[in-house]
Amino acid sequence: MSDQPGVMINHIKAGSYMDEQVDQFDAFAISWNGQEAIHLTFGRTSINVKNSKFVPVPDGMERQSGEVEIFRLDVGAVSMPLDTAKHLSETLIRMIAQAEARRVAGEQ
Repeated sequence: MSDQPGVMINHIKAGSYMDEQVDQFDAFAISWNGQEAIHLTFGRTSINVKNSKFVPVPDGMERQSGEVEIFRLDVGAVSMPLDTAKHLSETLIRMIAQAEARRVAGEQ
């Protein structure tokens, strides 16, 4: 880090801002605004409980599992220029190494 004074830039969340837990992604190389870019879609596996069944039993009613639908919930997507994607890649590699070092040290 530099000890030089810098310029402070405020972060303002867009109305479409998302903060989600994801465990899956799809990545595509695309052309965007006349430049090569990377498009990432983030999601997670989820279930939709469609119904429950209630059946009579001697002491009342019992609820039984009904139908469920397993699906991929896409929660967001971003497109970025290659330079931004490269910087993101480098940042992720550095952050993963730091997280793995903490895990090995038992700091979780």
